[in-house]
Amino acid sequence: MQPPMSETQNINTVIEQEILLLEAENTVESRTLELQKNQFALLLHVVDELQNTIDEEQKNLIEEMRTSIDENRTGVDDGSGGPNAMALDQLVNCIYACVTII
Repeated sequence: MQPPMSETQNINTVIEQEILLLEAENTVESRTLELQKNQFALLLHVVDELQNTIDEEQKNLIEEMRTSIDENRTGVDDGSGGPNAMALDQLVNCIYACVTII
């Protein structure tokens, strides 16, 4: 024996309401996921830009140090490439090695 039609319609109405609720939840979750994907992409972009900035600043610092050392050589050194020039070269190489490790 089948249940009365009114009961079946009531059950059908409840199920349709549940479907609408689930569809609304799905829409909210989809939007949240899309927002998080965009935020993550932005974060990766910012990290990449920061890394590029750090790399550029390190290169500039090394170049400034080399320029400063060259200026000191011409001002302090007698041109013989003596101990002062060798010590400065070693210092620059050491700093460069440390910076590239970072």
